[in-house]
Amino acid sequence: MEACLPNFLIVGAQKCGTTTLYDILNEHPEANMSSVKEINFFTIDNKYSKGLLSYSSYFKKSTKKHKITGEASPGYICFPGIAEKIYNNLGDIKIIIILRDPIKRAYSQYWDNRRHLKEYRTEGEIIREYLSADYETTSKGYFSRGVYIKYIEEYLKYFSRDKVHIMILEDLVKNPKKELFELYNFLGIDNSEQFLKLPKPSNSSIIWANPIYRFLLKNPGYTKRIPLHVRRIFFFGKKRAFKYELPSQKNMKILHDFYRPWNEKLEDLLGCKLTEWNHFNLKAEK
Repeated sequence: MEACLPNFLIVGAQKCGTTTLYDILNEHPEANMSSVKEINFFTIDNKYSKGLLSYSSYFKKSTKKHKITGEASPGYICFPGIAEKIYNNLGDIKIIIILRDPIKRAYSQYWDNRRHLKEYRTEGEIIREYLSADYETTSKGYFSRGVYIKYIEEYLKYFSRDKVHIMILEDLVKNPKKELFELYNFLGIDNSEQFLKLPKPSNSSIIWANPIYRFLLKNPGYTKRIPLHVRRIFFFGKKRAFKYELPSQKNMKILHDFYRPWNEKLEDLLGCKLTEWNHFNLKAEK
């Protein structure tokens, strides 16, 4: 039986809406999406070593109604050598990249780790330790993951510009009809009105209402003293929605200045201004 392999990939970026795109396409009758999101076939060696036949097992056999087959693994965008690996294995497929204000992206990742008690550093400490444009696979990459232009340029070494569709999360939220119409047009699937709406958010953040958990969330340094596998015992009590904090004004300025030259290069590539990424008075978000 011939293996069913993707002819498009959502490659990132993390915390920028890849789950939303996966959910949208998973509901589209002409899209054959992987059985699970984030297969990470090209970034996990023990998966990649099993070969393309193993990779194909994550996809249903295509039917006549399916025009496209794909998956979404946001780690693909920044891991070194992945663009070349994808091209060498899957050929000249279509690539989708969705981006978000890199400061919000970084803090969404940071606070997600904080609420899961996986991060013991404070805001100031992560800026001192992680403020770098060079992504390393052994690092959380809070800030390097947001230097998007570097990773896009790597993909453009292997895929022509017309095969790379770049979306901005803020634009998708503001004008879903326009953005989804253009996405479906890029993929060559039905872009009629019935498909031009966003699903309910599937990545809602929650925390637990118990005193031990609240103490550890507020004082992350103490989590370092507790083995990672033990921390989950503190996930009990009533669940409630969580809104993460954005940087202090001082740190916002540091991060704004850090990202400015990279964002300007991205604007040149996109041919538009990313005005929502260039301000300081940001409110806390989910």
